[in-house]
Amino acid sequence: MAHLLQIRTLLVQAVCCAACLGLLPARSLAAEASGPKPPKPATLKISGYGFLGDRELKRMLRTVELATTRPQFFGPAFVEDSALLLTARVKQDGYLEPAIAIQLTLADGGRIQTTAQALMENPLPRPLRITKAEFKIHKGPLYYFQDLEFTGLESVTEKQARSYFMETDTLLHPKSGRVYTPTKLQQGLSSLMATLDRQGYQEASVEVAQLRRDDKTGKVTARIRVHQGPKFIVHLVREEIFYQGVPEPAQTRTTFPDKPYSKLWAQAFILSLKTNQYVLGFPDVTADLRTLERKPTAGQVQVDLLATVKTGPKVWIGAVEFAGEKKVRKRLMSRRIKIARGELLNPIQVEAGRARLAELGIFDSVDVNYRTVNDHTRDVTYQVKESKALNLSLLFGWGSYELLRGGFIVSESDILGLAHHAELTVIQSIKSSSGDFRYTVPEAIGKDVDLFVQASGLRRQEVDFTRLEYGGGLGAHKYFKSSAFDASVHYNYQILSALNTIPLVGTEGLTNPAVGSITADLRLDRRDNPLYPRKGYKVFTTIESATQYLGGEGNYERIEFSPSWYHPLGDGRYISLGVSHGVAASFGSSSNNLPFIKRFFPGGSDSIRGYQQDEASPRNSQGQIVGAETYTLFTVQLEQALTSKWSLIIFSDSLGFAHSLDHYPFDTGLYSVGAGIWWRTLIGPVRLEYGHNLNPRPGDPSGTLLFSLGFPF
Repeated sequence: MAHLLQIRTLLVQAVCCAACLGLLPARSLAAEASGPKPPKPATLKISGYGFLGDRELKRMLRTVELATTRPQFFGPAFVEDSALLLTARVKQDGYLEPAIAIQLTLADGGRIQTTAQALMENPLPRPLRITKAEFKIHKGPLYYFQDLEFTGLESVTEKQARSYFMETDTLLHPKSGRVYTPTKLQQGLSSLMATLDRQGYQEASVEVAQLRRDDKTGKVTARIRVHQGPKFIVHLVREEIFYQGVPEPAQTRTTFPDKPYSKLWAQAFILSLKTNQYVLGFPDVTADLRTLERKPTAGQVQVDLLATVKTGPKVWIGAVEFAGEKKVRKRLMSRRIKIARGELLNPIQVEAGRARLAELGIFDSVDVNYRTVNDHTRDVTYQVKESKALNLSLLFGWGSYELLRGGFIVSESDILGLAHHAELTVIQSIKSSSGDFRYTVPEAIGKDVDLFVQASGLRRQEVDFTRLEYGGGLGAHKYFKSSAFDASVHYNYQILSALNTIPLVGTEGLTNPAVGSITADLRLDRRDNPLYPRKGYKVFTTIESATQYLGGEGNYERIEFSPSWYHPLGDGRYISLGVSHGVAASFGSSSNNLPFIKRFFPGGSDSIRGYQQDEASPRNSQGQIVGAETYTLFTVQLEQALTSKWSLIIFSDSLGFAHSLDHYPFDTGLYSVGAGIWWRTLIGPVRLEYGHNLNPRPGDPSGTLLFSLGFPF
C-alpha cells in the first residue's frame, strides 16, 4: 500500500509539472490523476414558508425520508412521501388549505410540474431519476379562533377552559396563539373532559354545539356545550387480598378516602395496591375495582368500592444477565442494578436498576426482559444499546461585554468500558479564552459518589486588568435524588494572576500568587425549569478555603450565597426575587494573603444591570477598579408574557459593597432600574435590557444597554 501511495504521489506531481509546462491540459489530467470525482447529490429546495420555516421543513424531510443521506437521485416515492409530509405539517400549523407546487428536474434534462394534491390521484411514473426537487408552498389563510364560547361550565372557569384550546397566559393574543385545527379542537375537548373527570364528574359530556369556518379569512367561531352532572365521591373502599390457591381472602380492610372518584384516582389506587405486593415478591399481582353501591346525596353521588387483589405466585430471581453490551464491562453494570440471584423479584427494584443503568449516560436505550424458569423463578435480562461514545458539540453566543464567542465541547462517555467520562470545553471570545477539562469516575468512593479530576485555564480582559487563571485538582460529587440536593468538595491548585495592573493594585492583594484551596459547592434546586423558572426556588452556596498548608501563598476564606425565588402571578405575569452575598476574608492583611482576582467585581447582565461587566465595583482615587471584599445584590424582576415567544420585563437591582471587610456588610450603595425584551429559545431567553442608574458615581455611566443569553439569576 505504501508503494502505491508513492506511485500515486509521483504521478500527480508529474501531471502538475507537465501542465505547468503547457504539455498537458492541467484541469483534465489532474482530474485523471486524482481519480473520478464523486457524483453530485440531488438538490432539494423548499420555499414559501419563511426563511426559518423553509429550513425546518427541509431538515424534516432529510431526517425522516433520507435518514440524513444525500443520494445522487431522488425517486418518485421520495417526492410523493415528501408532498404528504409537507402538506400534513403545514396543516398542523393552522394552514388548512395549502397548495404545494412541485417542479422536478430529471437526469436527462426533462422537467415535470405537478402539485401535492394532484399526486394523491396521479402518482409519478416509474422509474424516474430526479436530480432536483423543488417544493413551493402557498400557505393560504391561517385558521384561528375568532370567538370561542362555552355553555354549562360550573366547576371550571371560562379562562381555564379556553387554555385547553389556545394560549391565554399572555398579554397579547395574536393569531399564532389561537390557531385552529380539527386536531387541536379535539385535543381541547379531551383536555376539558379529563379535567372534569379528575374533579369527579363521571357523567360529564363535552361536545361542539356549533362550528363555523370562514375559508377566506380563516376565522373560526366555535361554541362548546358542557354538561357536568353530579360529582362522584369515593366514600369507602373495601380491600380483599387473595393468595394463590386460597379461595377466601387472607386479609381485609376498609378505608375511607373521601376523594373525587376519577379514572386517574382509580389508576393510582390500583397501582398502590400492586406496589404493596411487589415488595413481597408477587410480580404477577392483579387488582381491580368494582362499584358496590352508589348513594345520591345533595348534588353528589357517594360511591362504595370493592378492591380485589390476587397476588399470584411468589417469585424469586434466577439468573441476572445482560445483553447488547459491547464495550461496557458487566462488573460495572452488575454493581449498578443492585439485584442478585435468590432475592425476591420486586419489579420496582428491577426498574430502579434499569434507571440506574440509564443514568450512566452511555446507553441509547435500556430495556428489561423476563424469562420464566418455573412458577417461582424468573431470569432477569437487561437489554442495552450502547450510544456513540465520542461526541462533538459546537458553541456560539453573543454578549454585550465579550461580544462574539464560540467554541466546542468534546466528550467521551465510556472510557475503559467503565462509564468513565471525559469532557473538554474550549471557548474563545473577543475578550477571553478558556478551556476546561474534567474526567469523572462514577461511584469511585461510595454509593452515588463520583470522583473527578479537573484542569482549567482562563485568560480574560477585564475592564482595568487582564485575568489569568490556570490549574487543576480533584474532588468528589454526590447528588441526593430525594431532595434534589447537589454537593461537591474538591481541592484545587491554581496560579491566579492579575496582569497589566497599576502599581496601586498591589496594595489590594496578591497579583500573581499560587493558591491551594478546598472548595465546597452546595446546591438545592427546586425550580420547575432551569432555563425558564416560573415556580420554585434554588439556593447556591460556594465556600472556598485557602491556606499555605494546602500549598501556595493564599490565606483566605471566600463565601458566596445566592438564593432565589420564582412565582407565577397569573395572566402571564411572573415575579422573581434574587439575593447574592459574598465575603472574602483574609488571614492577616489583604495585600499579603488575598489574591486580587478573588475580590468581587460586580456589574453586568447577571449582576447589577445598569453597568457593564465589573464596572460597578469599588474604585480607587485614580478611578481604577480595585474590587470589593464584600457585596450584597438584591434583585426584583417582573415578567409579562406578550406572546408564547416574547416577554416584557422590568427590574430593580440594588447593590451594596465595601472595599474593605472592615465596613461589612457595605458602605456604598448603587441602584439600577430598567426594562427589557426577552425572546424565548430552546437554550434560554435571549435578552435585550437597559438598566438606568439612579445614583451613578463620578465616571459611572447613566445607564447601560445589555444583550445576553440565559436567565439572569
